[in-house]
Amino acid sequence: MEGTKIISFDLDGTITDISFVDSVWLEGIPRSFVSKNRISLEDAKRRVMGEYAKVGRERLEWYDLRYWIQRLDLDVSPEELLDSFQDKIKIYPEVVEVLEEFSCRGLRLIIVSNARREFIDLELEKTHIAHYFERVFSSTSDFGLVKKTVGLYLKVCGTCGISPNEVIHVGDDRCFDFDVPTRLGIRSFYLDRTGKQSGESVVHSLKELNEKLVKRD
Repeated sequence: MEGTKIISFDLDGTITDISFVDSVWLEGIPRSFVSKNRISLEDAKRRVMGEYAKVGRERLEWYDLRYWIQRLDLDVSPEELLDSFQDKIKIYPEVVEVLEEFSCRGLRLIIVSNARREFIDLELEKTHIAHYFERVFSSTSDFGLVKKTVGLYLKVCGTCGISPNEVIHVGDDRCFDFDVPTRLGIRSFYLDRTGKQSGESVVHSLKELNEKLVKRD
C-alpha cells in the first residue's frame, strides 16, 4: 500500500446493504404507482421497470427520485419514500472493523457514490459511520456526473488534492467502480459479495480487501 493516501469506497452494495435502495426503487415506486393508477402490483412493477429501462443507469435521471415521481405522476414525496424504508438501512458486518483499521493506519477515507445526496445523508445518519470519512461525494448531486467517465474521478482527486496513483478505490459495480477508475490509474478493486468472480483485483468483502492490502505492504 506504499504511496497510497486515500481509500475510496462506493456506498450501496459496498458499505451499506443494497436492500434499502432496492426497496425504494423496486417496491416504493411501484406501490405508489399502484395507488395512483389502481392496477395490480405486478402490473405496476412491469410498467415501472419498463420506464427505468428507457432511461438507463448511465443517465443522471436514473438516480433522481424527484424526476421519477414527476415522470410517473406519483402522489408521494421523496422524503416519504425514503422514510418508508429507512428501517432497511444497515452496513455489512465487517465495515466498522475495516474502517477502524484503515483509519488507525492514517489513511484518509472517502466515499464516491452515484447515489444522490438525500440517499447518502440518510444512510450515513442511520449507520453512524460518517465520522470515518474525510469527504463524501455524490457524483450526481455534487458534480452532475455518473461514474461512467474518468472525469468524475479526476474531479474527486482534484478536490482532495491528490493524484490518481495515490488512491485505492473499491466498489461493487464492475464498470463504474473498477473499469473506469482503473483507466485513470487508480488502483481499483471489484467487490463481488456473491463470490462468483475471482482474480487479483477481486475481493468478496472489505475484510478481504484489507487482507490483500496488508499482504502487499
